Amino acid sequence: MADYLSKLWHAVPWASLGPFIGAIATVIAATLGALVVIWQNAKQAKRATGQLRHTEALKLKMRVYEEIVGLCREARDAQVSYSSYARGFVTDLTLYREMTRAGLSWGLPKARVPSLFEKQAHFNKAVIALISLAERWGVIHPGLEMYRSAFSVALHDAGIAFDPYRSLVIRLMPAEIPNSPLQGSLFPWTLPDDATIQTLEVATEALIKAIDSFGGFMYDFQIDMQNLLVGELFEHRIAPRQPLDPKIVVARLDDWEKLKGYFENSTAWGKMANDIDAQVRKANEVRG
Repeated sequence: MADYLSKLWHAVPWASLGPFIGAIATVIAATLGALVVIWQNAKQAKRATGQLRHTEALKLKMRVYEEIVGLCREARDAQVSYSSYARGFVTDLTLYREMTRAGLSWGLPKARVPSLFEKQAHFNKAVIALISLAERWGVIHPGLEMYRSAFSVALHDAGIAFDPYRSLVIRLMPAEIPNSPLQGSLFPWTLPDDATIQTLEVATEALIKAIDSFGGFMYDFQIDMQNLLVGELFEHRIAPRQPLDPKIVVARLDDWEKLKGYFENSTAWGKMANDIDAQVRKANEVRG
């Protein structure tokens, strides 16, 4: 067999096949080169596509973050305006009492019920806008559902605290005479007694505490959104809020599941929502 293969090898006219073999080698080399170029181009295209996708995702994150910043700015202004108006009334009332007792002339409190209602409505609208945003962009992170609950809790608590406060200020705030020829004319107003003012102070602090709890959650929200949406552009990350009072709840994305359970099951808003859900289910079972 070996002799046969040797004779066959020597019988082949290698000299005449040289150009043909060279052409084949050239074709093979060219084909391999083309395949390498195609592979490199495909790799570069994949890399470029990935970079483009990342760039577009970053642009979308920036647009969402800009929307968040705008709504948080409006909510912050509404929160400060609302709480300042409530605090300003009780402060003016106290100053009026002290100054008149000292025999000095002092202007009546500036707060009016219609203006208070406007500020409350503006605050409620700003909070609802953030709740809607958390629902609209829930795809960003599952923890946004926790923030939706946190904002709902704060809105509910502010509404509950407003009820006793409203009952007081409707009677205590100076009231303008409607359709009076003299703009700003007031109905007769008398200074409330010390016990009533003290009751108002308690109701005011409860309302402001509820309003400010929303401000805390909004601050937590802004921290998490900075770290989540634009954190990759910077080396620095912002640490969570750390209140001096350990009883104050801090909303955090890194613990969102536990916090979501707390908001939905251990707060007045969560218990109310669960009761409503239970009633609806029961009604559906009866109809079924």
